[in-house]
Amino acid sequence: MSARAAYFWPNGVLLLSSASLFSDELREELDQLPRPHPSFLVSLLTREEPAIQTFRGQLEDWWGHVEPDARSFYGDRLVQLENEVFFQAFSELAMHEILRYHDISVGKHASRPGGWMTVRSRNDCEFGLGTVAYLPEVQLRGSSSVYRHLVRELNQIHHHYHFSVYLKKWLPYDFDPRPIKRALQVWLDSLDDGDWQGKYAEYRDDSIHVEFSILDKLNQDRRSLVRFRISPLHTPEVLESIGSCVHQLVTSGDSDAPAGRPLVATVFSNEHWTLPQGFMQDYIYGKPDYSFHWTTHNGRREHVRSYQQASSKYGLFSDSGLSHLSAVVLADKEWARDKVVFSMRVLHNPWAEHPLPLDCFGSFAQFTPIDGDGTTAHLAWKNAERTSFRMA
Repeated sequence: MSARAAYFWPNGVLLLSSASLFSDELREELDQLPRPHPSFLVSLLTREEPAIQTFRGQLEDWWGHVEPDARSFYGDRLVQLENEVFFQAFSELAMHEILRYHDISVGKHASRPGGWMTVRSRNDCEFGLGTVAYLPEVQLRGSSSVYRHLVRELNQIHHHYHFSVYLKKWLPYDFDPRPIKRALQVWLDSLDDGDWQGKYAEYRDDSIHVEFSILDKLNQDRRSLVRFRISPLHTPEVLESIGSCVHQLVTSGDSDAPAGRPLVATVFSNEHWTLPQGFMQDYIYGKPDYSFHWTTHNGRREHVRSYQQASSKYGLFSDSGLSHLSAVVLADKEWARDKVVFSMRVLHNPWAEHPLPLDCFGSFAQFTPIDGDGTTAHLAWKNAERTSFRMA
């Protein structure tokens, strides 16, 4: 921090010295607040479990690793009661420490919360990195009665295929199921006519996303063909939040970003990203044109996905407004026994104006282009086993 900073608390003004991030005066002031208290800061500074004490000491060390002139940028927010303010500062400080720990230096700190810092890797690769914090929260669920209404309508179809219904996101309350019913009827007819190859189809527009799969063919036509249904997972909501965070970072302005350099958007979660890998890749890149799996003679598994930007129109990176974004980093922290464990995955944009070299992030887990063929990009995981790590 600077020489002295003033913070307003319920009992007046508390002056914090520059000697430490969390002073004794601050802890005494927080001890006077009622319990339980929703603030992360109160929990961090008033609990005395060994793991909390260790983590508190780690934060002090991380803050001490920041250049003196930049400490107030993080420290002023790390002593605030508002969780959004505190965790945004924590996310930025954690990324600074993760990079420093892996010999990636910060040349210029962000000038604003959620702004761009300039970093340089060991091979002199310079790029801009912005961080947006994500605090998971309980989402309002859609109405199950609307979903049941859709299933009842689909069960009125008279045909000879059993099928499943997978609702990818909750339906709007004013939803009309009849267009989906008509489209599904046409699809089932096309299976018999040979106009459609495969057992899967989806109905999708701006507010509706439903997938269907054929399960069995019957000997005669009948109704009540829906064999099972799947409600929306939490995953789509989390993925939409990632997209919102990325757009928030990009649309807030890049005047402080290094010009002509790769730009990397980091979304840092307060909890572990419980994201199935396939869902995550589909959201970021869209559906692949091809997917290849094989196992080498020494037992190493390989998985390559091929994408074309034109046919991946629903992928985040297919948005032309994000062409200056070179990669998205998904980072998080979670408690494992008495230690904080971090995870980080780097997802490269194969259509970026300034591609991010693979070695900029060294040995971190990265989904990166390995080859290209005209408009097609082939991507695979590198260092996949390095997703999670601890810092001493």
